[in-house]
Amino acid sequence: MTKKIKLTNWLIVLVILMIVFAVINLNTGQMKIAPDKIMNLVFGHGSYYDSIVIFNFRLPEIVITLLVGFALAIAGSVIQTTTQNPMADTSFLGINAGAGIAVMLFVALVKNQDGNLYLLPLMALAGALLSAGLVFMLAYKRDTGITSNRLLLTGVALAGLYSSIMVLLTLKLSPENYQFVMNWLAGSIWGTSWDFVLLSLPWFIICVIFIFSKQRVLDTFNLSDDVAQSLGINLKRERIILIAAAVIMAGVSVSISGGIGFIGLITPNLARRVVGFKHSKQLILSGVLGSFMLLCADTVGKLISSTSEIPVGILVAVIGAPYFIYILVKTR
Repeated sequence: MTKKIKLTNWLIVLVILMIVFAVINLNTGQMKIAPDKIMNLVFGHGSYYDSIVIFNFRLPEIVITLLVGFALAIAGSVIQTTTQNPMADTSFLGINAGAGIAVMLFVALVKNQDGNLYLLPLMALAGALLSAGLVFMLAYKRDTGITSNRLLLTGVALAGLYSSIMVLLTLKLSPENYQFVMNWLAGSIWGTSWDFVLLSLPWFIICVIFIFSKQRVLDTFNLSDDVAQSLGINLKRERIILIAAAVIMAGVSVSISGGIGFIGLITPNLARRVVGFKHSKQLILSGVLGSFMLLCADTVGKLISSTSEIPVGILVAVIGAPYFIYILVKTR
């Protein structure tokens, strides 16, 4: 079976499964809405209350889930390729921890939180970008520029520092704020309105178009530096530009979904095993796998408990941690 046919088959199966999980997700919660009623709403029929629940609450959450999963997977694929490390993902650059500190500062310092709710994702995005910028600055050396190993080690060190600061900041939080921050850090999709979709969509579209336009450049990272230079490609400059695009996508995702890890780690590795190293196929399969995985985790969490929300990041970690260990064992 050729790689192209494999990709097509995987995409067809994943899209069908996503439709099934989306229907289950729409029907899950304290207020049950059967699939036939959902179909009636799609064609402009059904009750007013069902319409409010589906179109104002559950459908935008599903759209956000699909977008965030796709973005985290693409960002993880770019970071793994440009750092030439299959075990790297967005958390290695301090993005999640940087956004987490910004969220904790918002909760601790902003008094009218409900009135400034849309300030929270902007602060989280700013925290992620500042953290990634600091990692780049500290990893830079005048004679060698930014190397992948130095970048990852700097990111891991700063992420550890951020985690310690967050532990200290939790001592200043009230029990209610502490619960909110813990849910956010565990990965909870809280930006569930169409406003958050419109807020994040332009960032995703611009970065995805840019990254997909760099497919051939990403392929050259699998070659040696000498071969890349003979093709007229400056890998150091391209690495910075591509990681910057990945950081923006991951930062926007983290700002509306919390610290969801492992999506950017697992999906690129699985995509490479299915369709190989060509980014024309790997990127699209990674992105769709990311959307499917996050939607699946969100739906399973709602099925486990319809009265209390289980952070989707926890369910993703339950799947991701064993796979991470599997990669470590296989790469010895």
